[in-house]
Amino acid sequence: MSTAGLWHYPATITNPSIAWEVARFAPGGSFTTSTTAAVVNTIPNGSGTRQQMVWFTSFATDWSPTSNFLMHAWIHWATRGLYLGYRRIYFGTQVDDMFLETDLYQPAGALFRCRTGDLAAHVSWMNDINGRMPAGSKYFMEIGHNGNGDIEAANTIGTNACQPPNAIEYAEQIDTSLEFQKPLGSGTDIWPTTPASYVWSLSCARGDTLEQWWQNTANRDAFAHVTHTFTHEALNNATYADASREISFNVVWMRQIGLASGARFSGAGLIPPAITGLHNGDVIRAWKDNGLTNCVGDNTRPVLLNAQNEHWPLMTTVASNGYAGFQITPRWATTIYYNCDLPACTVNEWINTSGGSGDIQTLLADARATNCRHLLGLHHDPFMFHQANLRQTDVAATTVNGVSKQYSLLQMWVETVVQEMTRLVTWPIIALKHDDIAATFAARMTRDQCAPKMSYLYGTGGKTITGVTVTANGNSCSQPIPVTFPGPVTSTAGGRTEQVGSDPLTIWVSLSGSPVTFTLSTPVAV
Repeated sequence: MSTAGLWHYPATITNPSIAWEVARFAPGGSFTTSTTAAVVNTIPNGSGTRQQMVWFTSFATDWSPTSNFLMHAWIHWATRGLYLGYRRIYFGTQVDDMFLETDLYQPAGALFRCRTGDLAAHVSWMNDINGRMPAGSKYFMEIGHNGNGDIEAANTIGTNACQPPNAIEYAEQIDTSLEFQKPLGSGTDIWPTTPASYVWSLSCARGDTLEQWWQNTANRDAFAHVTHTFTHEALNNATYADASREISFNVVWMRQIGLASGARFSGAGLIPPAITGLHNGDVIRAWKDNGLTNCVGDNTRPVLLNAQNEHWPLMTTVASNGYAGFQITPRWATTIYYNCDLPACTVNEWINTSGGSGDIQTLLADARATNCRHLLGLHHDPFMFHQANLRQTDVAATTVNGVSKQYSLLQMWVETVVQEMTRLVTWPIIALKHDDIAATFAARMTRDQCAPKMSYLYGTGGKTITGVTVTANGNSCSQPIPVTFPGPVTSTAGGRTEQVGSDPLTIWVSLSGSPVTFTLSTPVAV
């Protein structure tokens, strides 16, 4: 791990009777040999000894992946692996705009629409990368679908199976400022007045070869699925009527072609088109009236983040969003841009718009550092990609981590991040579907607001920890409280146990008015 940007102080141990080395600096600069980066001291204090861990480096978890990695060492050392909470890597990659055609950044005027061969290549690749992840891992991609693209493609074929013989079309949308807040009840419908509901037949929808590929159950269930609205209308200035049809049409279409019957379908959430509509109370009300409770946001926009806690979702308010009580789950943008299908395109857009430099290897190195920092910091926010990023079957080979082969932009990004994570830790890497990750964010916020606490129980003389007692405000919480243990307990006290791969044992404790105590099967020395 790099020490670039961190103040660090290479040291040597002069008295090994009171210190042992737990981390080391490699040779660098004027230091031609390895030096000590951290020690644990054993210090006599009259009644026995005390210990301290000392690092000869600064920590900066807000920007340094190294700091986010090293913090786990001292947390587990200081707590002896017995702490309130749980450690989990959730790794979600959401792919927006499926069935639509994307106008590419480069070359100008070029269009791209995902092909069945591209999708098949990603199914094989997901099977392969899952076999290379740590025990307990389960990775899958999640697809955000736009049904109007299916109807457009089916009509283009001209089989006369589609009635009406066209998809939803409307005049060019009027752009707004990014955080524009529409006055409630204002705006003009841009959708046509007919059809008033989704009317196309299944035989029409199946006129698109891309839709035919998704009809295969194995293909469908290799992915997770969520609505991305029907036409991808920008919703900042949209009316209630248009927003409602964007959801209702897509829901009927997803049911019709079987996506809603998928093993990993999310029916309570959406990916807003271009992350618009989140300051439009009419739109959010339309989502809620159509049975939705949550959506993802965009972490590059601070107003869509919870200012109190970065691990909590944002709940909408009338003042900021025009409607109260809808959940916005944070989501990371990436430097794999929505309108790029090849490395040169995303590199050039990175350089031209975001201060990047270099080539695809430079971009991937930046992605490795940035996104492993997020994951090592236990952020559960999914990552944003788009259908153009799945181009694979006709691309040139790219070398990623020493392996040269055909990769889509998404594949090379995921390979880069996952291989760095597996180099550093043996923790499981797990994907959750859209609604499940939203539920984990909501549960985290609820737990934190219960103010849970854990106290150690000590053995005779205070030299061992024999158990713990878990409490909260009023000793009650509507969500179970996770407690991580370094080994088994004599009784789970009715809690749900969880141990995934090489992760430690976690017990999810239900508090319903009284503290809950656990006794360790083997006391922990302190």
